[in-house]
Amino acid sequence: MGIKEQLIQEIEQTPEDLISELLDFLLFIKQRYNSEDKITEQEKINIAISLKDYQAGDYITLEEYEEKIRKLMRK
Repeated sequence: MGIKEQLIQEIEQTPEDLISELLDFLLFIKQRYNSEDKITEQEKINIAISLKDYQAGDYITLEEYEEKIRKLMRK
């Protein structure tokens, strides 16, 4: 039995009051999945560059960033 058939079998055995919640959840997952496909090529490039920089240790911590901002505000 495939996954789709198993899902259909489970749905058929699910009480009606849970079916609407199941539908809401399925629609939510589909929307989230579809929105992930909307990342532009430039965004994918930026993510890859950022990940590479992070893995190389080329970043500052939030505390370091906040300290730099405080110093700039004092000037």
